[in-house]
Amino acid sequence: MSLLPLLHGLIAPDPARLRAWAAQAADDPAWVAWLNAQGLAAYAFYGLRQAGAFQALPVRAQTALSQAGYAAIARAELQSRRLAEALDALTAAGVTAVLLKGAALASSVYPDPACRPMGDFDLWVSAAEMAPSQAALERLGYVQHIKAERPPALQALHLGEIQMIAPPAAGGGLVELHWGVFPGVWLQQIAAVPEAELRARAVPIVAAGRPALALAPEDAVIHVAVHLAVNHQMAAPWLRGLLDMALLARGGVDWLAITERAQAWRVATAVWLPLHLAAGLLGLTEAAPALARLRPPAGRRWLLGRFANGPSLLAMRNLTLGPGRFVYQLLLADRWRAAARLLYRGVWPTDDWLALRHGRSGLAARAQHLAGALRGRV
Repeated sequence: MSLLPLLHGLIAPDPARLRAWAAQAADDPAWVAWLNAQGLAAYAFYGLRQAGAFQALPVRAQTALSQAGYAAIARAELQSRRLAEALDALTAAGVTAVLLKGAALASSVYPDPACRPMGDFDLWVSAAEMAPSQAALERLGYVQHIKAERPPALQALHLGEIQMIAPPAAGGGLVELHWGVFPGVWLQQIAAVPEAELRARAVPIVAAGRPALALAPEDAVIHVAVHLAVNHQMAAPWLRGLLDMALLARGGVDWLAITERAQAWRVATAVWLPLHLAAGLLGLTEAAPALARLRPPAGRRWLLGRFANGPSLLAMRNLTLGPGRFVYQLLLADRWRAAARLLYRGVWPTDDWLALRHGRSGLAARAQHLAGALRGRV
């Protein structure tokens, strides 16, 4: 049973198509479990109810989808309160954060915040605002979570994030304070993103009942695409990442601006791949002009297709678990010279990087790093 017609009807939205689909839906909660794993169950629950199609579903499917939908509503209510509290604390500290990813999209492009599940809140603050932001959250009871392989100094070097864990009394949860919008070694070696321009183009939104800022739609499309292609390697959240882009696009975007920025920032291939998959799986035909200008040479398109394609996303394949992801990441580079530089730094990082990552430099640290790289861990 294909669920793509359901997704097309939800995105459009097309009530008649949704009612026709629901009348033929299988009486098997397995397809609801698949939607849940893809992060799409709450979106389907909302859309089918709005279209008057929910009651046409078989009883077992109704039960399973209701459970997923109402759980998402309860979770979204808790998250809304926690986000409002965090934004109030930052505002009191004189910080104006830019909401990224789910924190922004749930309130701006989805029909209801509960439709867009998220595990954390991503807030972009300036370097000067980082310490006041962290202190503001600590006054609410948040504590910093530090991963041994991602010390704060290394995160700052790569424009990463500080992870702040909410107290159990507030329901737990995670707020990530980001130094930049495009973090990580890949982007630092490959891309050239003028983040000051992104900040200047940020647009006002309302999130959790509070005024906030989000990336301009064109910048958000690029950000979501690059995050999905590079940081997640087209693994989780699979189709939900494509849906983020599709809903952003349906809200109205300047495809020429997206194309020109992706090319200028040297992320054309990383933007092309998710858009190409969104066009094929979710019917995002509006992206055709951009795809024609962004697509890499035929040979590289074929190679990328061995790693990420429609069936792999539908099957929820996880490319992040093995060394093959490094080949995939090299293929995402727009220029082979940049890919060669990325490969070199991947196996032979600087002494400063080694000291931050492993606590020491020298040959022993290089041997440890190389052994990890050969096992698919960098």
